[in-house]
Amino acid sequence: MKKRIISIIIVVSMIATLVTGCGSGDSTKNATTESTDASEEGFVIGFSNGYWGNTWRAQMVEDFEARCEEYKEDGIIADYMVSNTESDATEQLNQINAMIDAGVDALIIDPVSPTTLTSAVQSALDKGILVVIGSDPAAYEGTYCVCGNDAAFQSILTTWICEKLGGKGNIVSITGEAGVGTDILRQDAAAEILAKYPNIKELASVPGRWSETEAQSVMSTYLSTYDNIDGVLTQDVMAEGILKAFENAGETPSLMTGDTVKSFLTTWSEMDDFDSIGVTYTCGFICTVLDVAVGLLQGEELNESALVANPYDKNLKNTIMLDPTYVVTREGDQDAVWMEGHDLSKAITLDKALEMVADKADTNFLDGWLSREEVAEAYFK
Repeated sequence: MKKRIISIIIVVSMIATLVTGCGSGDSTKNATTESTDASEEGFVIGFSNGYWGNTWRAQMVEDFEARCEEYKEDGIIADYMVSNTESDATEQLNQINAMIDAGVDALIIDPVSPTTLTSAVQSALDKGILVVIGSDPAAYEGTYCVCGNDAAFQSILTTWICEKLGGKGNIVSITGEAGVGTDILRQDAAAEILAKYPNIKELASVPGRWSETEAQSVMSTYLSTYDNIDGVLTQDVMAEGILKAFENAGETPSLMTGDTVKSFLTTWSEMDDFDSIGVTYTCGFICTVLDVAVGLLQGEELNESALVANPYDKNLKNTIMLDPTYVVTREGDQDAVWMEGHDLSKAITLDKALEMVADKADTNFLDGWLSREEVAEAYFK
């Protein structure tokens, strides 16, 4: 189905005007809202994506759109909108308000920050709109939060590098987008693990903004500043930029946390003296967020056992936490130290991961999500 690209223009009176044009799904689009041709029945879903700066985000939006199309074919969804902004809180507020004015039944929000959307969220709730926070967590009374377990994600990575270094050595860290909920939770988790390894010294920590280009620049600075780096602790998306920095410096890293994008997995498999790990924060998590929203719109009730305390407000029990689907290492050892306490995550070998992405583009991430039936069974009464 041909899509319409609807740009949200916020005028001084805060009335959103929708201007229609043609779109191709180019990953450079910012501050746009996509909508499919509406039918006369079914729910209208709005998805506000607070960051648009890498291929992971593009794949997440593609996963969301594909799941929406399934619901459209079944007559459950009539229409859906997707807005993207580049970590601009004001712009995201405006986009959300425009979706509210457009009459959505549910808002799925991946927030720029966990604290900037109070007015828009309250406006939606006042109008009876279901609000589900997805991917990056935030705590708002009256909403649900369905997000990846960032603490588990970063704990696995950090434990792995500490164990691989034998509990002693110097590391540098390249973090995500400063101020974003996901990055805050990951940094907190990393700090908690590093505290257990007093002989691991973190020489420096700088944001890489989940950008290969930014991460390459940060790593280049590290390499020109320090001559005693034993390992690199980073998050997802940025690994290939870091490798480019080493290559440009005429050096080869021996140990770093990595990624699950196909191109990195391939490069890693070709480097015999290099060890890494990839933990999936799957783009397909967004499908589960959508499934939960649709179930709630249909009047289904969540199992109380499915909900845990919000990572930003322990008194608010509104969160479904999604553990990493896969942990990729050369050995794929389910009993490794870094897998302890992560029973819902599956350890797989690098070779297995490459098999799973064999027919995908180099820019695709190792992905996966629950079926609609599995979501219903896992989370609803």
